[in-house]
Amino acid sequence: MVFSASTYDNFVAEKSSAQSRLFAPYSGSRDDFDLIIIGSGMGGGILADDIAERVGNQKRILVLEAGSYLYPTHIYNLCRFPNANVAKNFACRTFRQDGNEHSENYIHEQPQLNFGGRSIWWSGLIPQVQPWELEFFPERVRRDLQEGGKLEKAGAIMNESSSMGTVAQNMVEKFQKSPLAQDFIIKQTPRALHQPYLSSAGTLKEEFFTEPTGVFNTAELLINQVGLTPGNQPNGPGLHLLLNKFVEGVDPINDGALKYRVRTTDTVDSAQQRSFRAKNVVLCGGSIESPKLLRRSPGVYNSLPAAAQSLVGVGLTDHPTTSELNAFVSHMGDLPIARHDHAKLVLYSRGRRGPNNETLYPFNVEINVNHEYWHLRENDPTEPHAHDVTGDSRIDFKFSFGNPVYGGNRMDTDGNGNGYVANMQFRNLSWASHLAESRFPALAGWNKSIDQIWAVLNDVSFKIFSEFSLRGAPARPENEAWFGKDGKGFGMGTVHHAACSLRMPFRWTYNRAFEPDSVVDEDLQVRGAEGLYVCDMSVMPFSSAANPVRTLAALSLRLSERLETKL
Repeated sequence: MVFSASTYDNFVAEKSSAQSRLFAPYSGSRDDFDLIIIGSGMGGGILADDIAERVGNQKRILVLEAGSYLYPTHIYNLCRFPNANVAKNFACRTFRQDGNEHSENYIHEQPQLNFGGRSIWWSGLIPQVQPWELEFFPERVRRDLQEGGKLEKAGAIMNESSSMGTVAQNMVEKFQKSPLAQDFIIKQTPRALHQPYLSSAGTLKEEFFTEPTGVFNTAELLINQVGLTPGNQPNGPGLHLLLNKFVEGVDPINDGALKYRVRTTDTVDSAQQRSFRAKNVVLCGGSIESPKLLRRSPGVYNSLPAAAQSLVGVGLTDHPTTSELNAFVSHMGDLPIARHDHAKLVLYSRGRRGPNNETLYPFNVEINVNHEYWHLRENDPTEPHAHDVTGDSRIDFKFSFGNPVYGGNRMDTDGNGNGYVANMQFRNLSWASHLAESRFPALAGWNKSIDQIWAVLNDVSFKIFSEFSLRGAPARPENEAWFGKDGKGFGMGTVHHAACSLRMPFRWTYNRAFEPDSVVDEDLQVRGAEGLYVCDMSVMPFSSAANPVRTLAALSLRLSERLETKL
């Protein structure tokens, strides 16, 4: 049995003449490469672009992508439709699960499989993982990310934004003078949004002739790297792309310097199959697809240490996030907040410890002012405004916790006959009892009842509301809906930030030693499989409170440096 377009419900399999006229698919007769990267999303796309810039004039690099060419850029760079709404039209059913959103076991959403991966659909948020969270990463990785500057470089590569304006910056400065600053670092939320007309300080440059590219995505990175059709010489060095190639398996071979054979099936015509050989291979399919691929590669999987085999596809972990609290406001202190103003702020926890060595606030807070302006694209200036600019401003905020690996979650491919559609078991993160009894003790040493958890969240919420007013009266949550009341609690986990299913060395809890067993080592190489690497969310040892994309980008840059010496 081989993969076909019908294997995954809603999977798009098509070959576009528009794509081939923009960038040419690999058409060479040679099947040998120095490096094959499987997947074109955040991990694979950033890795491919960076390694091509390092060695592309000498080495042959191939990117294989199962999905089709849908868009050449992020959806926000094309239209005004919300990214999440469009993304749902392309979600693929790559796993099955019992139950529903109210069940004890359930994970929300489905992944998109296409050129550029999730990078053409994502929110564009790139907050930075904090020191207290990096304690869950192995020391050498932690040092490279933090002290080695990889997180900063990742921000630069993704065109980190400077500012959302004067009101946003004034709000930051007021929060920094509030009691919240003792426990939180307050900043404007970083976005992967190109602002070439602003300096790093957020002020307008005297010259701004560089055109903004919008929201960062790897589709554009790879198109630029390959070049306009006809692109690189097919049988020569450089970066080459092949879309609509589903990887069936990766087999160890003994062919001189070439260590692996990568077997593919064409997703448009499943009768077309082709294999490629490489010195080095990197799996970048994501936290759900990469474990399945490793299980479909018996020559590799069976060579793993027994302890590593037992971890493949086990421990898929997402970060718990709360419902939103919201209020209508007119001022923050003496700062007027008009209906047309906008800000997005993040309160990073400082990770302070309490008297019993517990982490006092193991979460970040994300604050929005007039959220509907989050990405307001005026691509038709003559159309009447659909957004209301009258009335009071609205603030909303939610809490985002970190989460160590949870070993009770797993994906099983045994028994379904093909290894394509996994059976998913994932504890529903909306169940506060699970968080109180398992996740928060492991994360922070919390031994709090559910009511005590609500009390902590409501205390911080009260401090936030206290900074605002509505025409002279203190700001209050809409309908007096606090956490623990009126359905305000935690949301379900989703596949989009889920991590840890092929993890590096990790620790189960905040105060335990690192486990001796893992699927990949600190260099992201698969245990017992020289030259085979993984570079996607699955390698994370921890699901951070912050959106993990920036961390993945930093790991991609780090792996690129190491591969440069091995190709």
